[in-house]
Amino acid sequence: MKTLLIIGGSKFIGKSFVNYFNQFNKFKKLKIKIISRRKINIKNKKNLSIIVKKFEKLQKLPKCEYILYCLRSDTVKNDYKLFKIFEKKLVILKKKPKIIFTSSGVLYGNNPKKIKIRENRIIKSKNSAIFQAYKKKWFIQKLNLEKNFYNLSKKNYKILILRMFSFIGPSLLNQTYAPSIFIKSIKKSKKINIKGSLNSYRSYLHEKDMVEWIITLFFRFKKNYDILNFGSDKAISIYQLAKLIAKKFAKKEIILLNKSKKLDYYVPSIGKLKKNFKLKINVSLSNAIKDSIK
Repeated sequence: MKTLLIIGGSKFIGKSFVNYFNQFNKFKKLKIKIISRRKINIKNKKNLSIIVKKFEKLQKLPKCEYILYCLRSDTVKNDYKLFKIFEKKLVILKKKPKIIFTSSGVLYGNNPKKIKIRENRIIKSKNSAIFQAYKKKWFIQKLNLEKNFYNLSKKNYKILILRMFSFIGPSLLNQTYAPSIFIKSIKKSKKINIKGSLNSYRSYLHEKDMVEWIITLFFRFKKNYDILNFGSDKAISIYQLAKLIAKKFAKKEIILLNKSKKLDYYVPSIGKLKKNFKLKINVSLSNAIKDSIK
């Protein structure tokens, strides 16, 4: 039985694996080990185990064939330190595992055209609005880690970079994605406040699809290094999303706090992922919202 090790599993990705991994019979010959700073309830979960420890305190990596690296710290300097610790632990393993790093689509910057973002879009410079908006830190963290993993691929490790877009599901209700914000808002105050532009477009992949896709990619990717957009390509405006969520609650009060119509189209092209890895979206946005508000 092969093992997938998730490093940095205390955030929503680790929780998503706990919630949905056992729903896939086709993965029953795979074990999941999650390194997390916090306890995660895995009662009645098969082939799932949690190592509750800070990654830097871990003596060595457990034997594994696949590694999902989701680790993120609060500073660029600490990110680099953690990566170097990871690199040292990695070389001790007898067999080189396949590695997936979860980067971000935010690296592409603002998209003022109604065109889906492709992987060959040039990453925005340090002068870009997105760089300034994230106060340099988060932008540099992801960009630097991508470079570190690229360098690791030169040492004969198979590396896949996933530029993650937007997600939805019950494990994400504490995240800052619009569906989570709207659901919490309507539960609390029976209304949804829209602060962004009415012409903002996003797309949301359900966490169950996310789990299935990540595992499938481990099985299927063969290149020494590649970059893939990762998320749904089904665009929806923030206003239409609010209406859809309000309808599920039988509430109709949507308050527009910003009447700007500036176009912001943060939607990935996933043609490369669909064509090369035969992946498809199984959970519709409507069902994803239902699952999130249970």
